[in-house]
Amino acid sequence: MKITKLSALIFSALLLYTGCGNVPTETPAPTQLQGEGTAVTESDDNIVIRLAVNKYMGYEVDKAIKEFNALDNGYEIDKIVYNHENVYNSGNAIRSADMKLQMDIMNGDVVDMVADCAFEEISRYEILTEKGAFADLNPFLDGDTGADRSELHAHVLELHQMEGKLYQMPMYFNIETVMGLREDVGTKENWTFDEMLTHWEAMPEGAVFSSNNTKDYVYMALIRGNLSAFVDYENVTCSFDSPEFIRMLEFCNSFPETPNAYLDYNPDRMPIFLTKRTFMGFYNYHYEINSNYFPLPEINYTFVGYPSEDGQGSFIDTVRERYSICASASPEVQEGAWEFISYMLDEDFQYAHDSLYHELSGPDVNCGFPVNIAAFERKANDLLIHEGEPHLILEVEGERDIGYLTQAEYDRLVTFIESLSRMNSHVDRTTWNIIEEEIGGLFAGERTAEEVAESIQSRVEILISERS
Repeated sequence: MKITKLSALIFSALLLYTGCGNVPTETPAPTQLQGEGTAVTESDDNIVIRLAVNKYMGYEVDKAIKEFNALDNGYEIDKIVYNHENVYNSGNAIRSADMKLQMDIMNGDVVDMVADCAFEEISRYEILTEKGAFADLNPFLDGDTGADRSELHAHVLELHQMEGKLYQMPMYFNIETVMGLREDVGTKENWTFDEMLTHWEAMPEGAVFSSNNTKDYVYMALIRGNLSAFVDYENVTCSFDSPEFIRMLEFCNSFPETPNAYLDYNPDRMPIFLTKRTFMGFYNYHYEINSNYFPLPEINYTFVGYPSEDGQGSFIDTVRERYSICASASPEVQEGAWEFISYMLDEDFQYAHDSLYHELSGPDVNCGFPVNIAAFERKANDLLIHEGEPHLILEVEGERDIGYLTQAEYDRLVTFIESLSRMNSHVDRTTWNIIEEEIGGLFAGERTAEEVAESIQSRVEILISERS
């Protein structure tokens, strides 16, 4: 092959944001961190690499550590668990797990390698990356040992580059977009807000914007998933007072707030305009584009993305699937850390990633597209040439056979991935709370969109400047 209600909604979404690997590790989280105060430690003559993780790292990390440590290659991975349910004494002060981890990385004598999901607030990892706390992985990729650049998805790695440096190594990636039927949205991808508005105004009476026509649901569909487009941690700026953001707020506020506007989608009586989609693997992708909303047999959809003036409304998401090597680690430790990263980038390990969760979550679990090209193609082939019972999807009036992944669907996905020019960078939870609180005042009729935008801008500017 070629291969109010807004608060409840956002709180529910936050419970899901740790992703596929959100299960406890075998090692319980300690109340005190281990390995403090030494730059390089040895165990049975092995060089020890101290990996910062959190309490809920997935089984694949434990599996990788166990297998890697059994290789007898002169290196040993030692987990340092940061438990976000605890507080830590550090320098005669009480620190959160995030602050303790940030200080440990900056001090350079506790942690050698970091999984981004060790941070509860992912923005702290982003800021440390921008401040040069992590080693450039390009020399390792171009070296003689470990993962080879040609084995990995070049475009995904390119999107992670910062001024020619690769400080983060993604393991798996998701794709986030907004899509609609061609008959409703046309064929142009990555809309501006004006283009979205033109198509929405042409929809027939009774059309549903997303899943429901209420202020909060339209906000969730139009703005919330794209909040990182308005925050620039690298330059310590944000643009919530931009005309684009204000117009989006006004558009959301034009919808009703009453429960009567909540609707159960029925394709026979109400056309749906847009739907948000996160593709987390080939089964998930095939399932989503062949649902009731996008019926077989032909590709009749367009990835329009979140309305965005820069044309980058669809993006790749690798948050909570990235690893970095601390710049402060010794050269010997950095080499060992790279060996471990390379082990997790191996074709067979990446291919088996989903299978680690099948026993817990069923055979159709998806945990992201592999960064390893060969593993990516093998996962696609499983659906292209798989023999056995066809996959089924529940329809309004019963079940419908959606068959297997087609070559056209695969080619469409690969082309779309290569067209994406943006990485998602989740805004921190405090920023979400600020936006939720301020927009609640707009939806309650207490403030104008301009007032809300100015207030969000002022508060978030202070927040990101304090964390920079």
